[in-house]
Amino acid sequence: MPVTDLFHDAIESTRRGQDLDADQTETLIDAMLRGEATDESVSKLLLALRDKGEAVSELVGAATAMRRHMTRIPHSHDVLLDTCGTGGSGSGTFNISTAVALLTSACGVPVAKHGNRRATSHSGSADVLECLGVPITAEPDAVADQLSRIGICFCFAAKLHPAMRHVVAIRRALGVPTLFNLLGPLCNPAGATHQVLGTASADAQVKIAQALRHLATRRSFVLHAEDGQDEVSLDGATHCYEVVRGTEELPGKPIEHIWRAADFGVPPASAASLVASDPTHSARIIQDLFAGQPGPPRDVVLAGTAAALLLVGRVDDLRSGVDVAADAIDRGGAMNQLERLRSE
Repeated sequence: MPVTDLFHDAIESTRRGQDLDADQTETLIDAMLRGEATDESVSKLLLALRDKGEAVSELVGAATAMRRHMTRIPHSHDVLLDTCGTGGSGSGTFNISTAVALLTSACGVPVAKHGNRRATSHSGSADVLECLGVPITAEPDAVADQLSRIGICFCFAAKLHPAMRHVVAIRRALGVPTLFNLLGPLCNPAGATHQVLGTASADAQVKIAQALRHLATRRSFVLHAEDGQDEVSLDGATHCYEVVRGTEELPGKPIEHIWRAADFGVPPASAASLVASDPTHSARIIQDLFAGQPGPPRDVVLAGTAAALLLVGRVDDLRSGVDVAADAIDRGGAMNQLERLRSE
């Protein structure tokens, strides 16, 4: 069937409220990323999916296609973490997940941090790393070498997803979140085995958790906080869905955990105490907390890192994770890891 007809049928079905299956979505996204679909067809389909609400089958199919088109970062690590989230929370906080990635690597866990420039936030992970002096546009072989030698790398989405050039202008013209906003965390170029993945809404959290069961990630914590943050929050409850792929012990829906500041042994902190106005401000907050400055930014990064360490099995509980993470800061390990990343 011609591509135009495939899109026409999918758009009409979606507008009637019917979900596309994974294979159908995979074919459509593959056509988009090959540049075979018209701008009009892509725009109409993305908007129809948005209006209906993206289904789990659609996320799985789209992620499968997008993974096929991305530039792979080879590695030999048995465990590899990513802390990329969906963004879009609107909280205005500093780049917590990027700081968590750096600190977790300082605790000895290999990390392939996937991210991009800001779209809906004051500062994207690429923006803050650039302000921290980290080269973000390295060639894939250099990224792989970095991961091998120092245990952390940055997978710049704009560099490692070259096929996205076919839809960048369309997404910009639409000016609203679409299916692609949910795909970044599902398409790590290094094939992360473990993910701490924050979501901006409870609905997205459920869908992404279900989608991960059908994809290659071994174990994930999918987070959404009651205060709207797409991170571990120290202000109220953080809902965590634990997703394990390919085990008989967890064959059904994800297991839910609810975390509060007391579970980490740190004081409560509001999102307002974590705000950064721009990437430069965010970078300064990260450098200060890695230099040992106490306060809410340090506490929230300790909590996020504790969750990561629990996820990969380095600790048995969240409080122990906070202790390990705090020691990595106080020994200078976090700052040293940042310096090594800068010097590449």
